[in-house]
Amino acid sequence: MQALFSSRGLTVSRITPISGGIINTNMRVDCDDAAYLLRVYHSERSVEEIEFELSALRHITDAGLPAQRPVDPAGTGPARIDGHLCAILTFIEGEVLDEADLSREVSRQTGRLLGEMQNALAEFTPAGHKERCDVDFIDSLVEESTRLLREHGDDEFADWIAATWVRARAPFAADDLPLGLVHADLYPGNTIVRDGMIVGVIDFDDAYYGTQFFDVAIAAMEFAFRGDTELDVYFVREFLTAYEEVRGGVDDSLLLEAMLLNCFRFFGYTLPLTFQQDEPAAKNVYAQRIALFADEAFRRRMLDQLGRC
Repeated sequence: MQALFSSRGLTVSRITPISGGIINTNMRVDCDDAAYLLRVYHSERSVEEIEFELSALRHITDAGLPAQRPVDPAGTGPARIDGHLCAILTFIEGEVLDEADLSREVSRQTGRLLGEMQNALAEFTPAGHKERCDVDFIDSLVEESTRLLREHGDDEFADWIAATWVRARAPFAADDLPLGLVHADLYPGNTIVRDGMIVGVIDFDDAYYGTQFFDVAIAAMEFAFRGDTELDVYFVREFLTAYEEVRGGVDDSLLLEAMLLNCFRFFGYTLPLTFQQDEPAAKNVYAQRIALFADEAFRRRMLDQLGRC
């Protein structure tokens, strides 16, 4: 590791592993001039996928937005350490946003930041290549989820998931929403704050080129839940107002549809963990949210409370 940094003119003084990474290994590396993040990728990530992520980060930080900038210049590709692909990024000082600290102000900041990010990314196509992870991708997640449910003897729940997914994907079958870079995992755990202000968005590992509106739905949802199933409509309203000030209008009804659809994304990601913890699938947070957003009475109440239609 010393050689990796010294070849870039950096002298390492301390290395601190960062806990919480599921997909990759992350380490804080303090050098004489500043702190950096060393991200070591697992074997499934290709060079082209990492180049996609790094080029997106360069473009975002070039626009003056708070993200981690790759140390290596464009065109150099990811580095290698001990046979693994890796990247050195700038380190953003601060704390990961705690869900207990969610507020209307945080929602406002997040909505504005996402709008500014999408404006900066307009007409930008990242280098490298990443598979599109929109409806067809979630199709595959739902198929795998229902297989796992049946494998665990929960045929009734598998049938409900499959039927509800058919209804959830229908509004997006035309695939006619604007395309662009999608972070795809904008939630408090990927948000760095300092003194009550958002100072960084991290972890673009899941980013892809696809339906940008899905980022609006994911962020508006993830920054508005108090606990597993209590959605604070005022947080959603603050997020949307700030987003629209810089980006343009949002269809509230379609937003709720996109929230439902993306709950299937995260259900697919987290269901194996639910089974590993020996919990029933119905207790999965996103299974509960699927039930919530699929409920017509809840949707009508949400639209009435948003009061924007």
